[in-house]
Amino acid sequence: MNVLLSPPFKKGLSIVNFSLILVFIFGLVNIEHFLLGISEPLIAITDETIFIFDIIFWIIVSLLTLELVIAYLKIRNTKIFLKRYWLEIILLVLMPIFVGFKILKVSLKIIKQAKIGKTVFKLFQKIKKA
Repeated sequence: MNVLLSPPFKKGLSIVNFSLILVFIFGLVNIEHFLLGISEPLIAITDETIFIFDIIFWIIVSLLTLELVIAYLKIRNTKIFLKRYWLEIILLVLMPIFVGFKILKVSLKIIKQAKIGKTVFKLFQKIKKA
């Protein structure tokens, strides 16, 4: 249990997750290349390629879930956890819906707005604490 709560483990988990997200974004841009005005994909798109990027997506969702579980284990108070991580929980629940969108522009706008909202919310919390 102490290993899960250790800062090196959490940092490593974040790095792995970030790396997988970058790979997934590359794959998504490659698969949906025509939506971005790119005439040819960067790598050949096969059913296996799409399957691999689907697996990567679900690994990302699992790792993000693990990060939230670790955060809860550290806090151990449902009210405080929900108050602090409510946006991450909502985004995690909505991620499978976003991946189902075939219109990349719509999902990117929604994600961007959610991240801006999260940043504003965290900034507001820091101002409130000061």
